[in-house]
Amino acid sequence: MEKVWLLKLKAFLHDPPHKHWIISMDNEECIKKFQLQEKGRCHEILIKSKVIEPLLGEDLTEEEEKLIEKADTQAYPVNRILPPVAVKIRGEDVIFFDMFNKKIYYDILAETDYETENKRFLELVEKLAKNYNLSRIKEEEKKEKAKILLLFLWRFYQEIFHWMRIHPADTRAPNHSIYDHLVQTSTLVSALPKPAFLLFTIGPVQSFIATARKTSDLWAGSYMLSYFIWKIMKFVVERYGADVIVYPNLLGQPLVDLWLSSEVFGNSLTHLSQKEFDEWFKEWNNIPRSKGLEEKLTIANMPNRFLAIAPINEGEALKLGEECEKNFKEQLKSLAKKTVKRLESILNLEGDLEKIQLQIENQLLNYFQVYWAVMPWFEEKESPKEVLDDYKEIIGETELYKTISEFIESVPKIWSKNKEKDEEYRDFSIAYSLLLELTEKLLGARKSIREFEQLEQKGRKCSLCGEFEVLPLDWEKLRSKEKGLVKEKEQLCGVCLAKRLFPKVMKEELNLSEEMKFPSTSEMATIGEKRRIADNKEFIAEFKELFGEFKQKLLLPNTVSVPKLKDNQLFEIDGQWLMRESYREEYIKSEHTENFKVEEFQKMSQKITKLLEKHRVNPSRYYAILQMDGDHMGKWLKGENNPPIMETLHPKVGEHIKQHAKDNLSSILCKKHPTTPSLHQTLSRKISTFALQEVRRIVEETHYGKLVYAGGDDVLALLPVEEVLECAYELQNAFKEVLSSEASMSAGIVIVHHKYPLYLALKEVQLAQKKAKDERQYNRNAFCLKFIKGSGALKECGGKWALMDFLRELIEHFKKGEFSSTFPYQFFEVVDRLYDDENKEQIIGILRNELKRIFLRQSGNRDILEKYASEILLPKFDEIVKETPDRVIDFANMLIIARSIAMEHSCNE
Repeated sequence: MEKVWLLKLKAFLHDPPHKHWIISMDNEECIKKFQLQEKGRCHEILIKSKVIEPLLGEDLTEEEEKLIEKADTQAYPVNRILPPVAVKIRGEDVIFFDMFNKKIYYDILAETDYETENKRFLELVEKLAKNYNLSRIKEEEKKEKAKILLLFLWRFYQEIFHWMRIHPADTRAPNHSIYDHLVQTSTLVSALPKPAFLLFTIGPVQSFIATARKTSDLWAGSYMLSYFIWKIMKFVVERYGADVIVYPNLLGQPLVDLWLSSEVFGNSLTHLSQKEFDEWFKEWNNIPRSKGLEEKLTIANMPNRFLAIAPINEGEALKLGEECEKNFKEQLKSLAKKTVKRLESILNLEGDLEKIQLQIENQLLNYFQVYWAVMPWFEEKESPKEVLDDYKEIIGETELYKTISEFIESVPKIWSKNKEKDEEYRDFSIAYSLLLELTEKLLGARKSIREFEQLEQKGRKCSLCGEFEVLPLDWEKLRSKEKGLVKEKEQLCGVCLAKRLFPKVMKEELNLSEEMKFPSTSEMATIGEKRRIADNKEFIAEFKELFGEFKQKLLLPNTVSVPKLKDNQLFEIDGQWLMRESYREEYIKSEHTENFKVEEFQKMSQKITKLLEKHRVNPSRYYAILQMDGDHMGKWLKGENNPPIMETLHPKVGEHIKQHAKDNLSSILCKKHPTTPSLHQTLSRKISTFALQEVRRIVEETHYGKLVYAGGDDVLALLPVEEVLECAYELQNAFKEVLSSEASMSAGIVIVHHKYPLYLALKEVQLAQKKAKDERQYNRNAFCLKFIKGSGALKECGGKWALMDFLRELIEHFKKGEFSSTFPYQFFEVVDRLYDDENKEQIIGILRNELKRIFLRQSGNRDILEKYASEILLPKFDEIVKETPDRVIDFANMLIIARSIAMEHSCNE
């Protein structure tokens, strides 16, 4: 469509944001109040005369106007299972709007001064029309100007009129907001007459992220996937608008805000003076250009997939899928080019640049997989029954199938006499929920057909991933020229080297003030100690002076700590240099041979180690990795956890229907509400709110951690040992608060030595998370905790989130010295010696008695120990082993882990 942006803009503006206030007035009174000249429905005349004409003029054909009207009428029924028309129930006509007495909305929005808000609305339109009256500009400029206006309204409407989030789209059935309705009308108008779902995903995810030797590799892997999926979505957004992306929700996403401020608003408003620009955007311009944008930009916030609503007219959606795939491959080729450019600047490469670039390209293209599916919405001539039959054949008779089937049978018998309205409603009310699940099924079928392309490889394999042939580079020269880029004896393939150089690429791509740096595992282990010695001015002054000379001699690079320690005096000194063993001669030789001089080193290192000893600086050598994931998110997205239909209705409406409806309608009201665009977008928005607002705040601003990614309901973070349990617990609670009290997350937590190979630690945390979700293990809404000693010895425990309180309580007791540090090991020895699979039922009672005996044998106040054993320790033991006797090993491990964590606490005190 040539006028797609103009159509979308008019569709977005077809209702005023304060529509419910306007229609609450008498129509004649309203027309008089707003000094409207035409007759008709007041809110429609207001929009036409005060908004559309000043902004757009009369530039659409009759056919295009009908398309907008159709999008509007279809955006309503697709969101509700019960139509808000006059319903004939036992001979009584009932208009839902009349049942509310209009008062309910004033109660909800009592604090809103709509006289003032109406004035602000008209002032906004006037301000926009002053610079963007599309009826007065050249035809070739209209498309771009309409695009700017639509994106502006999509991004800022809710910021300007905050009450739009709860203002109902339809006062007769207030189950979604006016903002959602405007967005969906704009979405549909660009997809009609034949809408389709486009579901697109890239991978692999876990294996790509986990292939990491350094924490910067970990960040680069996650950010690369997040950035690529945005670049693909951006391709769709620039063609059809940000509103067509259903999942993930793009509103407020840092990468989207950067694009808006730098490429859409900034470049498009160059005709204004700075003063005019500031005045025009005085209330809103600071939102996408916020002070913290750069910090947010460096966190991977996008999942590896997106769902869009696109037109399938003449195969357009299929072409769009193909173009998205092509766009992704172009992104990979561009990354290969940028990687080679970086290498060229470091090594002064000559001759084989094209060959190296081609090798990186081929490896990237061979490594990443692209899957997408297009599911057309059924056409008007088709019966909803046909879609239902397809669903039954492919998926089966699920709860959703039964609900929709019953609905199709019931509606013709009880619904309005208006056959046209009835047919229109029935068609679009069921399409969304059924087709959404069919789309997921279609993508699953596509992913099962794996594509394989043989890549000829002759030489040595990459020392990081072990999958591809290493690049033909002078690795020793690269090591010496770019400190810290590659380690001793490390040689990389194109995929891993592109990942390693990605932070430098992103600095230029995102126009960051400095290159993205990630705290090392050693740094994460020492955060508690840095906090403890922050006020020791004598130590810090002397240490910084001595270390400054040491750093200069060895040409050590600047490093960073976690954001919460930004004002700490030791922020740019890696935590490993607070550990005395880091000053060993053999370690320095292996890492810094070129600048190493034995005599100088010995003198400096002796001074520093003596200083560390004098001030008793002894940081923990352990840090934590936290990986969390929402439980049953597939079910949430499919609507299996939606509330019953009855709960989505206004109480007065619901009660009236229950009293007067026939039995078949009453039974439908008890069914779960099928997914609608608004429910889907609400879920997407809530997940996005959790990822963008809650996760970073909890991990980085509260618990001294560093967030690797927060892609929707997925979280990966590095944390100090002393903070990780509380952080995980808070994230779980925040997820429930934002999404639903019925929602939950499962967590894998690994506490590991800072020198333990990172890629192995990441595999362990993935396994831990899987155990937390596994029905045979902790069965979701749970955590699995592993403590891996420097020797590699591993202890593991886990359970439901309620168990976290007991675990933290144990840690406090061990930390304060109230429990013997040997008691956990003594009990574990008994369990290890007596417990076996054959007699496990009989042995539990013996182990319970042994637990009490060993616990009470320790020194301390006997009465207090007796009380704790009888009221807390033994009941908790009974609770845990009641699930399965195998959990007795969990319990014994939990005691040891609690003691080990407490020891790490004491390192920092």
